[in-house]
Amino acid sequence: MHAFVPAVEAVVPTFLLMALGALTDRLFPDLRLETLTRLSLYVLMPALVFDALATTELRLDEATRLALAYLLYLTFTGLAAALAARGLSRAAGKALVACSLFGNTGNMALPITLFAYGVAGLERALVLLVLSSLLMFSFAPALLSPSGEPLGGRVRQALTLPPLWGGLLAVLANLVAFDVPLVLERSVSLVGSAAIPIMLLSLGMQMRRTWVWTVSNAALRATLVRLVAGPALAFAAAAILALPGLDRNVLVLSATMPVAVTMFVLAVEVRGDHRSVARTVVTMTIVSVVAITLALAWLPSP
Repeated sequence: MHAFVPAVEAVVPTFLLMALGALTDRLFPDLRLETLTRLSLYVLMPALVFDALATTELRLDEATRLALAYLLYLTFTGLAAALAARGLSRAAGKALVACSLFGNTGNMALPITLFAYGVAGLERALVLLVLSSLLMFSFAPALLSPSGEPLGGRVRQALTLPPLWGGLLAVLANLVAFDVPLVLERSVSLVGSAAIPIMLLSLGMQMRRTWVWTVSNAALRATLVRLVAGPALAFAAAAILALPGLDRNVLVLSATMPVAVTMFVLAVEVRGDHRSVARTVVTMTIVSVVAITLALAWLPSP
């Protein structure tokens, strides 16, 4: 019973801020969500990534092993999703695979990991965020598109994402032991500290605008793959690469996150099965409240 208390304390604040975002969208329907999204992507997120990783004690070899474990987990999950997609239409099957692979490693994973495991956990979650963002914006459009998207152009576009460059600059500063000037350090820290609350409010607004009440067979299958099989597959990947306790917990926790709402936006953009993606986003987000709480209560102390 005692294990559930810190789990609930880590999960509830995140969903309260999402609910506040949905309420804000109801009260002020003319707010431009695109503006908040761009502010987060181009200003707040790069600052948060740089601020955390420039001074991290996480070594490069540890970050590399964590990244390899994440790639192994994605491989396992992709195979499971391909099996679960059998019998569905081609469009629905591709949407299932995409939704199973790419979880919300940003808006939702960062605050929950911070509340559960502190700054050290956040640093590891940021490594997963940078990697997953690169992969999602490179491969998800090709998966969702009915005709197939050109991969080369998408990879080049993904490589221009500001959080990726913020992370690379931070790693370089850390490796050469560059002492960031105090004025710049405080400025970046202030900007970065706004990232998590703004992202959660934006997520609540996005959820309200994409909310649907229909639960489909494909959405249920994707939810089972991502939120039931996913954490077990992440735990297996962590065991295979012998990740230490905190790295393992952050990896498994990331696997309990629902599909990113960004997937709906991408599905609309490439004319994929956006209705199936919308149903999956809502279904997974609801179930993830229980999945995340159980995962945090079940995972051993790092």
